[in-house]
Amino acid sequence: MQVKTCAAGQGDLYKVGIYRCLNGMRVPYTDSELDFVVVYIMPKKTWYVLPAREVAGQMYLRFRGPSEIHHRDPYAHYREAWHLLREPDGLTFG
Repeated sequence: MQVKTCAAGQGDLYKVGIYRCLNGMRVPYTDSELDFVVVYIMPKKTWYVLPAREVAGQMYLRFRGPSEIHHRDPYAHYREAWHLLREPDGLTFG
């Protein structure tokens, strides 16, 4: 699991880097390197729990709150989605 934070945005757009560094180069995670990415958007005090299939191979994710111009946050269904961290046998972390 990787935890990423965004402290500032441009208007209602928040860009979060989802990558690791390898020999000084930014490299996207593969789905075999992680199970989840948890993102915290500080100005909105909002958490997102995203499965690896949503972020693997991407360098950045963009989060946007609902507004009159933009219809909705593309990752809204992952907002506060802590239930995704449950294991198949019903165990939970923490």
